[in-house]
Parts: sequence; structure tokens; C-alpha cells
Amino acid sequence: MAEDARIMGKVTRIGDLFDFYGGLLTERQRELVALHYGEDWSLGEIAEHLGISRQAVHDHLRRAEEQLESYERVLGLVTAHHRREQVIRGLLDAWQRAAPHVPPDIRSDVARWLTALQDDAAETGERG
Repeated sequence: MAEDARIMGKVTRIGDLFDFYGGLLTERQRELVALHYGEDWSLGEIAEHLGISRQAVHDHLRRAEEQLESYERVLGLVTAHHRREQVIRGLLDAWQRAAPHVPPDIRSDVARWLTALQDDAAETGERG
């Protein structure tokens, strides 16, 4: 069970990093990461598909993962995005409790701004 959670955590982490920084990888690295983490292909399947050794696939993936982590250490876009999502969830929760006590015209304005904030955060996460 713990191993499954660790693997899922890594898949999620690489997926997030790839969403933000995938465009900075080489074409080959993007392809390998997309096949392995996005399409759930095994190293052997990728090796056969690309006509390279399983070890070469492993090495390329490891370098791509290291590169993605390196970009995050320097730029911190994924961390900032997750922090922004957490703040938005907190704001929405607080707003749900406060909204009934706010005049309708102000309630409408705040709801519009919160929706815009959510849409912006979602768009940022999608395009990275």
C-alpha cells in the first residue's frame, strides 16, 4: 500500500512538473515522459516502440525528471500554483459562510471576482 501511494505521488508530481515545464524539455524527453507518466507505458514498451534499450529509456527518463525538478527548484511555479489553489479554496470556504450576511449587490461583485480568480488559477495550471 505504501509503495502504491509513493508511486502515485511520483506520477502526480512528475505530471504537475511536466504541465509547467514540459516545454523546456527536449522533444525526446517530452515523448518519454508523456508515454511513461501520461500513457502509463512500461519502460520495455517504450524501448520497443522507440527502438532503443530499456536502460536508455530509464536513463533518459531519469534525466528528464531531474531536469523538471531542477526547473521547479529555481522557478517554483508548481509550488506557487498549489499555494494559490489552497488560498482560493480558503477564500471560497470563507465566502460561503459570509455571503448570506452581505448585501446582494456586493455579494454579486465578490462572487464575480472569486469566479475570475478560480478561472485564472485553473487556466494557469492547465497551460503551465
